[in-house]
Amino acid sequence: MTQLIWLFRDFPTTAEAITFLNEPFRQGAGEASAAAREDGSVGLFFLAPGSLGISALPMWVFLDLPTTDDAVTFLNEPLRQGTGQVSATPRSNGSAGLFFLEPGSLGTITTPTWVFRDFPTTDDAVTFLNEPLRQGRGQVSAVARSNGSAGLFFLEPGSLGTSTQQKWAFRDFPTTDDAVTFLNEAPRQGPGEASAFARKNGSVSLFFLEPGTG
Repeated sequence: MTQLIWLFRDFPTTAEAITFLNEPFRQGAGEASAAAREDGSVGLFFLAPGSLGISALPMWVFLDLPTTDDAVTFLNEPLRQGTGQVSATPRSNGSAGLFFLEPGSLGTITTPTWVFRDFPTTDDAVTFLNEPLRQGRGQVSAVARSNGSAGLFFLEPGSLGTSTQQKWAFRDFPTTDDAVTFLNEAPRQGPGEASAFARKNGSVSLFFLEPGTG
């Protein structure tokens, strides 16, 4: 089996990021964590080679929404996205940028449901993620903002339930290279086990499940 490795790329526009994600060998569920910044640029952490290969479906799409409520409404409409199929950026101006795979795997199923919550600190967000019924791989898309607050899109109920085998953690990194190095260290994170936000200043906030299964 081919060893997957974490990589990072910056793109000047969301359109260029989408083009890349839909090129062979393209990323599948949980294999891309994209930050759609307010200036239109994108910071993308991804696992390579992607599991979708040359398959044409599902395909990556990007959508800008004026509010996080609009984003949640969209994510809960058929044919809606499931585990690992969403990478969402709640911005400081209240808008949200969504990278997602379509068609979504949940279809018309009504559970689990997409929800959004803001937290005053990353510690509060991590505490929440480790409470029952807690989220598993691919069920969280998180952003830690420069003011210390955190915004989480997540599926509930989470698949980990009361299990303590894996736990959510948070780390800040001064550069994207530092974050990539960490993600590729054993026991490293696999698909859906990392939600990374690459800031415009080059630093990175990372929510991740440990130990990783990659």
